[in-house]
Amino acid sequence: MHRYLITQSLLSSWGYMFNCYEDGQEEAYADFIRTLNREPSIPTKAMLNGIEFENEVYKAAQGFARQPYPKWEQGIQTVATIIKGAPVQVRVQRDIEVCGINILLYGIIDAMSAGVIFDVKYLNKSFGSADLAGKYYDSPQHPAYLYMVPEARRFEYLVSDGNDLYKEVYDRNITRPISEIITEFIQSLEMMDLLGIYKEKWGKV
Repeated sequence: MHRYLITQSLLSSWGYMFNCYEDGQEEAYADFIRTLNREPSIPTKAMLNGIEFENEVYKAAQGFARQPYPKWEQGIQTVATIIKGAPVQVRVQRDIEVCGINILLYGIIDAMSAGVIFDVKYLNKSFGSADLAGKYYDSPQHPAYLYMVPEARRFEYLVSDGNDLYKEVYDRNITRPISEIITEFIQSLEMMDLLGIYKEKWGKV
């Protein structure tokens, strides 16, 4: 049986094409094509900041020796307190059939504890200049992970600008089924004549 891999990052890259500002659509399409072709990308400064912030949160949450990070320490400690003692970077996967295609949905959870999935995010601008309400409503991340972890009760985005914390919480009853999102993804690839590339690059036996 042939299976095809899907990750939430692939779905997010696809979805961003339709949710970005009009003047960013060309760049979003190019980024999606690179992701679809599984081409390595050069991380931006914003991406590197996010990775660094998350790593410091994990170390603080697990009680590892570390030096205080003056620029972000308040945010690091706030998030670390929430996920303290929880397993971090948990690999999860689950099969799903959509549009007659056998798919393996795969991802890595930032932290999980007592039936709650946590996702740590760093925002590269202060909350005072950000539009946060419902920021992740259309994200495929919580639908994907709630499907992959059926015993989880809810998903919480833990977003920090290095100082303050913004939480966005999704229970199952307000979460769109991931099957609907993947169906739209497959149909969109067919319309763009890209389904063949997906099957070639993301095929898995």
